[in-house]
Amino acid sequence: MNFFSYFKASIRPRDFPPGPPCIAFLGSLPYLDVRNLTKSFIKLKEKHGEIFSVFIGNKPVVVLNSWKVIKEAFERPEFSGRPGNFSGTFFQKGKTGITTTEGKHWSSQRTFLVEYLDKVTGSNNQGFQDIMMDEVSDLKLDLTKKLSEPIAVSYKLNVCIINILWSLACGRKLHAQQQEFQTVYECVDKITQFMSRAAIFSFLPILTKILPESVTKIEKGRYYRNRFHEISEKWIREHRQEYRGNRTGDLQDSYLDHVNKGEVTFNEQGLSAMLREIFIIGSESESVMLRWALRILSCNVEVQKKVQAELDDVFGRGVDVTWDKKGDLPYTMAVIKEIQRFADIAPTGLMHKTVCDASLQGYNLPANTLIMANFSYCHRDPELWTHPDQFYPEHFLDNGKLVINKEGFMPYGIGSRICPGKELADMEMFLILTNILTSYQLLPVGGDDGDLGTQFETGTAVLRNPKPYRVVFEERI
Repeated sequence: MNFFSYFKASIRPRDFPPGPPCIAFLGSLPYLDVRNLTKSFIKLKEKHGEIFSVFIGNKPVVVLNSWKVIKEAFERPEFSGRPGNFSGTFFQKGKTGITTTEGKHWSSQRTFLVEYLDKVTGSNNQGFQDIMMDEVSDLKLDLTKKLSEPIAVSYKLNVCIINILWSLACGRKLHAQQQEFQTVYECVDKITQFMSRAAIFSFLPILTKILPESVTKIEKGRYYRNRFHEISEKWIREHRQEYRGNRTGDLQDSYLDHVNKGEVTFNEQGLSAMLREIFIIGSESESVMLRWALRILSCNVEVQKKVQAELDDVFGRGVDVTWDKKGDLPYTMAVIKEIQRFADIAPTGLMHKTVCDASLQGYNLPANTLIMANFSYCHRDPELWTHPDQFYPEHFLDNGKLVINKEGFMPYGIGSRICPGKELADMEMFLILTNILTSYQLLPVGGDDGDLGTQFETGTAVLRNPKPYRVVFEERI
């Protein structure tokens, strides 16, 4: 009976998008490179069209492969559901927080976070920009100690990013040498590593049941997950002890105000889940994007010079760059957007699912159908980009003016599931990158061939990372 049910589930429903066959227990895995899904999707698109389906185990997943189709689907509420895939639910111990939930809980939690982040990144909140600039100053001080030396930038960037998030969430800053900072840094690092390596379990969930934990590394992942759960819950207890109802200095204070008013869906478990998402998802994605940015710019010295000339013209040489003047920097903003397009750090984003029966481009999709978007194809579509495989900032310029809403550009997704932290991420990237460029020139290490390739290795499947590199910082002459 179980075998019959499995076999039945492995057959595509009527009027469902076509695709490769489902092989017993393997699904479509033989047709997919899980380390580079978008490469596999290009081949399948050529054969089956811009909407096709593959099987994860015995579950069919519909893959969308064009800007227009993705936009049409993800802007409709029928496609706003979220499946409980392994990576997301494992580190949260279930469907909680924002990224893995749906319905009323998801809507209220997301609305709270978006409104809070809009407030702290808005033009009326100079205080949070000052906090960011303090972290950028510390980063530059650290870089100055290593001038003319080839350095790996990951750790230095992560310290800056995590402390910005720490100020946002906890209202305080820690030094990188403090034990609490080191503990959080270790947990974030180990959890993101595990989630990336565990991406295969979303395609073959049976592996978590038949392989020993010593092989799957679930035991180690569980240890750091549980440790970080304890840390996030400790932060809330500390805030509870200090809370007086008249302080709204950080995200926890604002959230606890909703809890104390007894608002539905707001509780300490929800706050704890939101904190973990901010640190796990927020810090890693920003770190990966900035690593791409420094790599790309170090290999494009002429682009650097143009950005620096614009910064000098607007602010003065060596003067701090501020977020409020970004509208006066069309070339700089075009470069940042082009970095986001070219780096394409989330090639497929997170999966959606249909919350009811739906139709799309003539196909019938039953409720709970899993949906995956091939954002990477949109960012490389030759019909949308003049030089899709090159780093070309002019993609976002029209007669010297910045193109705001460029078709095919979706670094944070699209629709109701668009990243709630996109404004914060843009602000971080802008302030860190421009204030580095106003003081330093970035150069590749001698003998570096300037390869801007992706690290397609085990453990890099969730976010697209640049190949490991070192960069030289020189003081601008």
